[in-house]
This record gives sequence, C-alpha cells and structure tokens, in this order.
Amino acid sequence: MQTFDEVFEKYSPMISHVLKRTNIYKNHDYYRQSAAIALWKAWQNYDETLGDFAPYAYRTMLTTIYTEMRKDNQYNGRNIAYDKEELVNIAQYYEMKNRSNFDFGQLEDILSQLKLEEYNLLMNLYVYQYSYKELAKIENIPLSTLKKRRDRLIKKIREMIVHQTS
Repeated sequence: MQTFDEVFEKYSPMISHVLKRTNIYKNHDYYRQSAAIALWKAWQNYDETLGDFAPYAYRTMLTTIYTEMRKDNQYNGRNIAYDKEELVNIAQYYEMKNRSNFDFGQLEDILSQLKLEEYNLLMNLYVYQYSYKELAKIENIPLSTLKKRRDRLIKKIREMIVHQTS
C-alpha cells in the first residue's frame, strides 16, 4: 500500500473534479480540506478485496462534500443575519412592551397626533413591511432622506411617549 502523501498527490486532481462537480463557489478552501480529509479516511478504511480504490475514494469525497454542504445550508438557514436597525426596532418594541407604566391605549392618541405623511411612513415600514429601498422608490426620494425621516419620526414618538407616561 502507498503512503498517504503518494495517494494525496495522485488523487489531487480527483479532489478538484469533485469540487467542480458539486459546484462549490464559496468557501472553496474549506471544502477542499474536507475532501482531503475524506480521501485520508477512505485511504485508512480501504479494503483491497472489495474493489478498486479510485471509485471508493471518489464516492467518499463526494458524499463528504454533500454532507458538509447540507450542514452549511442548515446553519445558514437557522442563523439569519439581521440588519442593525431591525434589531434595534425589535429591542425597542420589547422594551416598550415590558414597561409596566405604558398603556397601549395611549398609542392611538400618539398616532392621532401624527401628520398624515408620518402616519403613512409608519404604516408602510412596520405594518406593510416595505423595505427602505422599495419605499424610497415609491415615494421617489433618496434612501438617506427616507431613513432620516424615519429617525426623526421615531424620536418624535419617543418624546410623545415620555410626556404621556410622566
């Protein structure tokens, strides 16, 4: 039996072929390493009486790559990256919800004091869930202007809440 260095040198093109077949386009080094480890495991577990090494090594590497891709997809599906603004809004909502002295009935009073365009901005962002880009396009204004309006509106609502709760 050959040493693993010889096997690795001989089957390195096969690793490249496996990566190409599985359409790896990101984390290329990670998957190349996983395929090399799979080749090493195949080399360790290989039984000459069961057939040739090449098909066994190929299938082992291919299966390992697909398994790693599935794990990566599951991880990415469960760990969604949130926008900082979205996290801040969620935190503020829960903070507000957990305040014992805030009556959500007062929210109607606050909303009734807003201008129509401010009310529509709130509704479009938080009820109808338009993205900033979509809303900026609909309103025909720059994205930065929309975000500044939203920031001023949130500040205004906070001040109104503070005045009503004190």
